[in-house]
Amino acid sequence: MRVICLVDCDSFYVSCERRDNPQYAGKPVCVLTGAGTRGIIVSRSKEAKEAGILMGKPLFMAQKTNPSAIYLPARIERYLEISKEVMCCLKSFSPVVEVVSVDEAYMDLTGLNEIYHQTYVELIRTIRRQIAEKIGIPVSIGLATSKTLAKLASDKAKQTGGIFCISPKRVQETIGHLEIEAVCGVGKQTARRLKQNGVFTVADFLAQPDSWVRQSLGKNGLLLKHELAGESVSAVCSEETLPKSIYHTGVIGDFSSNKNLLRSELQYHIHQACRKLREKGGFCGVIGVMLRQKNFQTDTEKKKLSSFTQSEQEIGKVAEEMLEKLFREHILYRSIGIELENLKYPDGQEADLFCTTTLLPDKLGHAVDDLEQKFGKNIVQIGWFGRQDKALKQK
Repeated sequence: MRVICLVDCDSFYVSCERRDNPQYAGKPVCVLTGAGTRGIIVSRSKEAKEAGILMGKPLFMAQKTNPSAIYLPARIERYLEISKEVMCCLKSFSPVVEVVSVDEAYMDLTGLNEIYHQTYVELIRTIRRQIAEKIGIPVSIGLATSKTLAKLASDKAKQTGGIFCISPKRVQETIGHLEIEAVCGVGKQTARRLKQNGVFTVADFLAQPDSWVRQSLGKNGLLLKHELAGESVSAVCSEETLPKSIYHTGVIGDFSSNKNLLRSELQYHIHQACRKLREKGGFCGVIGVMLRQKNFQTDTEKKKLSSFTQSEQEIGKVAEEMLEKLFREHILYRSIGIELENLKYPDGQEADLFCTTTLLPDKLGHAVDDLEQKFGKNIVQIGWFGRQDKALKQK
């Protein structure tokens, strides 16, 4: 029987802001998708939740009802840096860590109780304490014998002091009452189908015969049932999966029809996307440019490159031509972004054995990456006209 936990950082974006700015502790803090006078709330502190501020609420509406709350623009690059620190801490306890997102990771703890001479409950308390002490980020940890149960346990842990355990022998009494849509992997359509057949809770689902579950939901539905029963069907996988595409988008500070500003924003997103592409050792064959208007109408353009590349100069030249085609004067725009598709990895799983083109690393790009690694982000700026003031405001 496996022993698995899910580590979930609490209000991660807000926690990162509080780590860098201790004066925000104990205050209602919200992090927004955008900057300037607009944006959508994507992370809230406990105090903000208690004040009734809702996730996804536009800034102008939140400020009307809660003017004293602190509203901050998201600093995604900074959050990624802190996320790496958290994941490195987890990997110091177990070699089997599956990073799910920027603020979540599964860990396989099987057998580590003997190595650390602690019970599994004591071990997750130790992990939680070390992350708080060394990194300054609060986390909730759910402990169980399957990934599905560990996810449900981590949700419970947020209301029980940071840790929660679900024993396979006590699944029914612990989570049997939960509505079926609370289970990770059960979407709206699946939940609707189950409810039409009298399955409303986890207990109802577990009571169904395997034959009925397989017929109704297929193989994946049957695997989900076994996971909910405490059987580890889906193993924790520590192998990194190379991305099939890379996106980098963002809202601009205020609505704008300034083409130079849009070009500057696009170059910034190209740099960030290409930096990640080079970090993964990948090359791009297709690029896409996204331009979203004030009214949320989205215009996109895609183009296949003449050869695979990881150079932001080459990608940027084509992307600017695409921006010229998409841009319309007197239209106010709210966001812009880049997408890198049809990725190839010469030394990875996506390599094309029939590709005869030599994939040449972008030496200039790697040199810039090394400088940023040593001296900090944005130390070298290539064509980022108009972004300097914005970047400084967000630091």
